[in-house]
Amino acid sequence: MEIYENELFRTANKLRGKIPPSDYKFYVLPLVFIRYMSAKKNDNVWNKIVDNSNDEKIASLLDEELMKILPKFNNMTNPYEDMYVNSNLPARTINDLINLINEIDLQSNSEQIDYLGQIYEYFIGNFAATEGNRGGEFFTPPSIVNLLVNMLNPQQGIIYDPACGTGGMFIQSSKYSGSNLKFVGQEQNCKTILLAYMNGVLHGLDIEIKNGDTLLNDCFPDLRADYVISNPPFNMKEWGAEQLSADDPRVFGMVNKNNANYMWIQHFIYHLKPQGKAGFVISNGALTSSNEADFITRKKMLERNIVDCVVQLPDKMFIGTAIPSALIFLDMNRNKDDKILFIDAGKCGESVSKTQKVISKVNIESISKLYQSFKNKKRIKYNVRGYSWASTVEEVLLNGCKLMPGIYTGVEEIIVDQRENEAEIKNLKVKLMEQIKISNQMANTLLKGLIS
Repeated sequence: MEIYENELFRTANKLRGKIPPSDYKFYVLPLVFIRYMSAKKNDNVWNKIVDNSNDEKIASLLDEELMKILPKFNNMTNPYEDMYVNSNLPARTINDLINLINEIDLQSNSEQIDYLGQIYEYFIGNFAATEGNRGGEFFTPPSIVNLLVNMLNPQQGIIYDPACGTGGMFIQSSKYSGSNLKFVGQEQNCKTILLAYMNGVLHGLDIEIKNGDTLLNDCFPDLRADYVISNPPFNMKEWGAEQLSADDPRVFGMVNKNNANYMWIQHFIYHLKPQGKAGFVISNGALTSSNEADFITRKKMLERNIVDCVVQLPDKMFIGTAIPSALIFLDMNRNKDDKILFIDAGKCGESVSKTQKVISKVNIESISKLYQSFKNKKRIKYNVRGYSWASTVEEVLLNGCKLMPGIYTGVEEIIVDQRENEAEIKNLKVKLMEQIKISNQMANTLLKGLIS
């Protein structure tokens, strides 16, 4: 598949200069989807597109076939209508894209859903990387999604993501439980919704997505989910808090008009079943925010005993932003004496570039195993300085309701071996004496040269 991935992305670069990089995905990904749907229906649509790829009217044919297989959303107009016709793409460029995607050999690959799904996911990730800050609006790095979902381990029921982007949380979640999950999402960007829908279909998911501003226009007011998994926008300013109803049922704490972090959290909690669980990404600032509204809401969360675990993430995890972040896990059905597990995974990042880190599969499994052991009340060592610590709710309340893991895990304990230290000091002394001897010899030689 690597050959196709590299070729596909190089071909996508032919779009450069004709449309903005942030729009590449909207023209390339639908072609993968059209081919998949044609193969699934065993019809002749894709062959017809390939046969007519040199035609000057190929854009019209693509628009026509795409509209046939995309859903009709009752709360938005399809933004893909006449998309290719209204673009600045030359027929030659469209032809190149079609023919390259056509080279993917599905006949010899029995897992064509997974195969085309992987191609689709690869494109989403690479397009996000080329878009910089804008890429982060619809894409969460795979290692963060994997850690989040692996820790939460959804098994059956409804998974809700009110900031679903291109559906990455849904795709990863489906790998953990087979077909026992229904996926419900909301997204503000109409085109991104259709990318998420196509992504879900390519992976065989039962998926429902609606369009709207989640915080101001909750499209699923009656939904109660088994799991909420999400990466909402960090630190949203001027998000429209003044438009909220005074008796908004989601609000149990207070509303910060200048930062939406805790409104997102209150939204998550409102949509959970009495035994529901949530796992989501949040900026570090939200863990210790002293803003009155944030503090009161965080305190009420602790008093309700629903905060289950907090994980500090490594730096440089997100595309286009250096904002440090963490994961928070909530459980609506905790026992009265349950502790809160704090994990500092700050050292678990591995650099893949100067600006990007990932969490390795080994570290993901290790962190997830620790949390699952904690949930299953296994008697293992949770209190490891500098890494993990299980604290009581009362202790966290006394610490100003702060949820920063480092406050509780402290600094890693370094065990000093006195004999090794003494041996190292002795070795350094010998080296120093040798250097002094060489220095004296050089000084004497220089002095003799000056005298003669």
